[in-house]
Amino acid sequence: MNQAVTAEIAYLNNEWKGADELARIYSRDTRKANTSKREVVVTNARARSEAGELDLDSNGFILIEHESAFSDFEDKPAIERDYFEEMRLLTLELTGAHDAIIFPFYQVRSRRPANFFDAYSLYMHCDFSPNRWQNQAQQIVRDNGNGRNYPADEWDFALYNLWRPIFHTAEKDPLTLIDASTMQADDILEYRLAPTGDTSVAALPVFNPEQRLYYFPNMETNEVLVFKQQDSRADVATVCPHTSFIDPTSRQDAPDRRSIEVRVVCVYPKA
Repeated sequence: MNQAVTAEIAYLNNEWKGADELARIYSRDTRKANTSKREVVVTNARARSEAGELDLDSNGFILIEHESAFSDFEDKPAIERDYFEEMRLLTLELTGAHDAIIFPFYQVRSRRPANFFDAYSLYMHCDFSPNRWQNQAQQIVRDNGNGRNYPADEWDFALYNLWRPIFHTAEKDPLTLIDASTMQADDILEYRLAPTGDTSVAALPVFNPEQRLYYFPNMETNEVLVFKQQDSRADVATVCPHTSFIDPTSRQDAPDRRSIEVRVVCVYPKA
């Protein structure tokens, strides 16, 4: 198996760094207009994972083996009832958090999506704004936490993604992440997800040659990639920008990748 591959990854154009306005990316055309491809090395992380060299608070991502009791990924109510709870309990086990609340939202990715945001991502991105995410997290807790209350002056919050291939091995279009320990805070810029208005905001990185990218080729359905999307705690990894990419070594007649992504808010007592 390859130790690394060279691939083209799209990043936010550098012109947006220091700009007064935010980029707007909500379609293929706006994505192409506001991002540029860079040729980068993407390293196979399996050896580091097997050696125990990766952890959520240092690198921001880990790969785990997890045999799900759930299999009907075409059944939306069942996903929200059963798979969500399975992922909530798994997240508590992995993070040691005091509590975990699932976002009432998930994505089953495919090559033939119903809309732009259900497609494989084709540009390096973060799922949340670094300046607005805590308000979103607290709203999720209020709306879905069954009355639980975690005041921000007493509790820290962290957001995690749990990404799993479904139906078959992910031979094509794998996910790559930037190791959070190689990110600089000013590498991350906000952008808008709609053609008008200012409420829908997420974030993208600009290219920095110090960033290190990793992936796990041929992920199986009993493997879950867990990665950080924000964290209010001090001195821990904050965010792993991520995207799918075309692995030039993949078997091109392999079936299209199918995957499910679930997002979780974790709550920790302030130290």
